[in-house]
Formats: sequence, C-alpha cells, structure tokens
Amino acid sequence: MRRREFITLLGGAAAWPLAARAQQPERIRRVGVLTPKQYFVDRNDVAAFTNEFQRLGWEEGRNFHLEYRGVAPNAEQLRSAAADLVALKSEVILVVTSLALRAAKDNSDTIPIVFVAVTDPVNQGFVANLAHPGGNVTGFASFDFSIGSKWLKLLKEISPKLRHIGVIFDPNTTPGGWLPLLKSAALVVGLEVNEVAVNDADKFDEIAMDALKTSGDAGVIVLPSPFTRLHRRTIIDFAARHQLPAVYWDSRFVKDGGLMSYAYSLDEEERQGATYVDRILKGEKPGDLPVQETKKIELVINLKTAKALGITVSPTLLTSANKVIE
Repeated sequence: MRRREFITLLGGAAAWPLAARAQQPERIRRVGVLTPKQYFVDRNDVAAFTNEFQRLGWEEGRNFHLEYRGVAPNAEQLRSAAADLVALKSEVILVVTSLALRAAKDNSDTIPIVFVAVTDPVNQGFVANLAHPGGNVTGFASFDFSIGSKWLKLLKEISPKLRHIGVIFDPNTTPGGWLPLLKSAALVVGLEVNEVAVNDADKFDEIAMDALKTSGDAGVIVLPSPFTRLHRRTIIDFAARHQLPAVYWDSRFVKDGGLMSYAYSLDEEERQGATYVDRILKGEKPGDLPVQETKKIELVINLKTAKALGITVSPTLLTSANKVIE
C-alpha cells in the first residue's frame, strides 16, 4: 500500500469514533414530580412546569424524562410514591405542598428536591433558612401569613356588616402561624374569629355551624390545606346554603362557585420551580439556591355568586380584580 493511501485510510479510521460520538443521543435526565392528587388529575396538568422547562431547552424524550406521581393526600401514599421516584433514580424531584415535601424528604437526603406551594418552610423544619437553605431542599414559599390580613379586609370591604369570621382549616396539616395572625388582625377591623377545625368531610356542616353559631353577620376564610382543596365543593355549598361571603386561598374555588379568592398563582410557582430544576440539572446545588417567596398574587371575584348572596361589589374592588367571573 502506498504511503499516501495508508495515511488517508488511517485518518479516516481516526475520524470514525468522532463521527460516532457526534451522533450519540443526548443523556436523558430523569425528573420526578410528586403532588397530592386533588391538585392535578394527570401529568398534563403540570403544563406550566413542563412548558417552562421546554422553553429552557429541555425536550421530553431527547434530553429529559418526566416521572409523574399524583396520589391521594395522605402520608402513607405520598411516602410510597416518593420512594418510587427515588428508586427510579430521579435526579431532581419537584414537589407540590408540604405533605409531598415531607414525604420526599423522608425518602432521600441526597436527591435535590424543589418545592412549591409550601407555607413557612423554615418553621416547618424543611430548610435551615431562606437565604441559605442547605441540604438537598430549596424552592418557592407561598402563603406568607401576612396575606391573612388582606383576606380579612376583603371580606369587610365586600360585606361591611360582618362581625364574625369562621376560619376553616385542617388541624392536622395547617401551620400554626395562621390563627394568631388572623385573630390579631381581626381586632383591628372589628371582627371576631371563630375556629372551624375540621378534617372529616362527613362532619363538616355540624362542626362549621357549631363554630359559627350564627350566619346573619358571619363570613368565612378558608385556609390552605389538601383537605380544604379536596373538599372545596362541600365548603362552597355550605357557604351558599347559609349565605356566607367567603374568601378562598385558591382561584379554583371561585371557578367552582365560590365568591372570591386572593391567592398566589400555582402556575407561576410551577414556572419558577422549573427554573430551579433547570439550574440544578446544570450543576448548581439546591442548598445554595435561596428559597424565594412567590410574588404574584391574584384577586378573582365571581359576580354570579355575589348576586346570589345579595352582595353588590364596588366598582373599586372590581377594578382591582385580576379576573371577574360573570
């Protein structure tokens, strides 16, 4: 073989592995999502997360794979689902709510976890502090307790004759910071707070009526929890039957017939969560990413419900609403 031909052949052979490597598919990164089932029916309902993730350059089947687990909101099922995501070697797990976060933390102290829709993560023991969470957990905190003052003012504005407020909450999962703040803020606007602690849907009416004692001058605040979200129609129906103006922590209540909500946008939190998942997959450590508070808050009012309750919503309040359902 001539020397020139040999060199050409050798050079071509050396190029084969390079060409083969160039044609290798991208590494597929596995991302887990864990949420109580009442928030999402299936993985298509995490569209805000996946859309933002795709905008950041991730394409399912090409460079990432989503493992979605939506289960009933109880500790046992959530722990089982979290264990499954860990066993599948998820590289990052996005969790929705404190219940899901606790289940994920119980199953791994090494896999990065990004949370959304969690109240007071420091006092709940999820992170060391907001600026430097440490460990394997970070995310986006929502429902700062101070929002409770705004709920009270909205109720007083929409129904000036109110004297009593029934605060509906799940005593097993609702953080303890809510009630002291609400009771203190209620005094400022001349309202009395009645606790409606309930985690049994079958006893809801009995417990609620016993706590409120009167419906003539009462209103309702519904606090964030998987229980209240799951049984929102029961709560909405109760408020309608007893002509109670109510403010809710999730706009889904208003879409289903509730009067109004002043709430953080879960879609916005999902989008923010996607940015942290992206940064972690690109090499950043969750403990170095500060826990951020969700800033976007939306006021939604259902005018049809207001009319049924005999309430006239002021033009000022309507103007300030992000969305009005007619």
